[in-house]
This record gives sequence, C-alpha cells and structure tokens, in this order.
Amino acid sequence: MNKLLMSAAMAAMFGAVVPAAQAATVSQPFNVTVTLTSVCTMAAIGNLAFGTYVAFQGGALAATPTTATLTCTRGLTGVTANFDTTPGIGATGAAAAANAVGAGVISGLQYDITATPGLVVAGTAANSTSIGTADTRPYSITGSMQALQPGTCATTSCVATQPRTLTVTY
Repeated sequence: MNKLLMSAAMAAMFGAVVPAAQAATVSQPFNVTVTLTSVCTMAAIGNLAFGTYVAFQGGALAATPTTATLTCTRGLTGVTANFDTTPGIGATGAAAAANAVGAGVISGLQYDITATPGLVVAGTAANSTSIGTADTRPYSITGSMQALQPGTCATTSCVATQPRTLTVTY
C-alpha cells in the first residue's frame, strides 16, 4: 500500500510541476497572383449561300445569312474583324474594324459581304463554387450580289464554292 501511496504522491507532484500546454497561433499575409492571357475561340461558320442567280436577273440577290460565334474572356474590349484578301479570286477585305467588310467574285459574279457584331452576352463571374462562363460575341455575316450581271459558266448551270476567312483580332 505504501508503494501505491508513494506512486500517487509522485504523480501528483509531477503534475503540479508540469505547466499546462497552451495553444498558440501565428499568421502572415501573402499574395495570390496570376497572369491571364485573354482568348477568343470561334465556332465553325456555316456557308454563306447565295442560292441561284440567273444571268442578267433584274434584282439583287441576298445570301442566306450565317453566324460566327465567338467565346471570349469576360470583359474583353477592342475586338475587331476583317475578311481575308485573295487576289486570284478577286477577294477584298477592308481594314479591321467593328464591322468586317469584303467583296469578291465567284462564277464571274461580284458580291459584297459584311460581318456585323451583335450584342455581347456577358458571361458569369467565377466564385467559390463555380468557374463562371465566357462572354459570347455573335457576328452576323450577310452578302449580296448586284443585279444585271452576266456571270461566267461554260454550261447551262455551274455550282461554285469559294473559301473565305473571317479574322477576329483582340
């Protein structure tokens, strides 16, 4: 029993001598940094189809419009567009501007094309539970052929395709 009392007394004595552990904190601020490179991507553009033009027809022919849709970094400004120029096909394009303006010749028929920007649909901001969404920028592409053109075709009917490129600069 003496041994038991002695052990209890020693434990009490050491417990009284050992200081109680206390929690402590330390903190230091820091910066989170990033360099963001803005980007726009463009979905495939459908054909700008003029349909059938009858040589020397009395009225101009409007193409069925198509749309170029861009998905861009939120808040991006200074976006301009222009069409390619290809001398061999008589394609022209104006300097980059809000509206892209161009012209060309297909099957001996002159045409004009325009890409007009629509309203930007603002994306959503990122937050702690969502990555957010991009801004959407539509461009309506239209075209017209003037009346009374003879065209060029060696048979009674010719079908032609001419590749063009819309370039958007940001």
